Amino acid sequence: MAVDKWTLLGIPTSVPTAQATAENYVMTGTSEFSHEIENELRESIKGNRKDWSGGVVEETISVTFPYDPTFTADRDFKDACKYGRQMRFWIIDNTLVGTGETAKHNSTFAYVIPESRSLSVDDESDTIEVSLKVKLNSADGEEPKLPDEILDPSLAGQVAYETIGAATGDLENATTQEV
Repeated sequence: MAVDKWTLLGIPTSVPTAQATAENYVMTGTSEFSHEIENELRESIKGNRKDWSGGVVEETISVTFPYDPTFTADRDFKDACKYGRQMRFWIIDNTLVGTGETAKHNSTFAYVIPESRSLSVDDESDTIEVSLKVKLNSADGEEPKLPDEILDPSLAGQVAYETIGAATGDLENATTQEV
C-alpha cells in the first residue's frame, strides 16, 4: 500500500511535543489520507471572455484510520473537534533523503482545527475519518531520521516468551522483557 510510505502525526497544542509518545500520536494502520490545497479563483470578464486570478487558498487534510478505543490521538481529534481546539499535524514521507547521519525525511507541517471526526462501522471494520482545516498555510520542511519503530510498527514493543513463574509483575517491569 502506498499509504505505508507515509507517517502521520497529530498532537494537540496543549501537549508539549517532547511529552508526545509515538504510541499515543503516530497514526499507524492508516488506510488513506489526503492533503488538498484549493485556490478559490476570482473570475473577471475581459473583452467578452472570462479571465481568472488567484483568490483565497484553503487547505484540508483528511485521514482515515482503524478505530482503537485506546488510541490517544483519536480522543484528541474528537475533543479538538468538539471544543474548537488546535492541533499540530505532520505528514512525513518515510523515504530518506541523503545518507548516514544527515539523512532526513521530507515533511509537511500545519496547525489544524478538526472540522469533522466520524466513526464509521460496517460488517468488516470500524474506522475513524477526520477532516482537518489548515490554519493559514502548511509549511514544507525536513525531519531527522525517524526511529525504526515508527517506520515499521511491527518492531515496536515485542513480547518475549517467558516460562511459567520466570517473572512477576506487569509487562513494563518484568525482568524477562525488554519492552
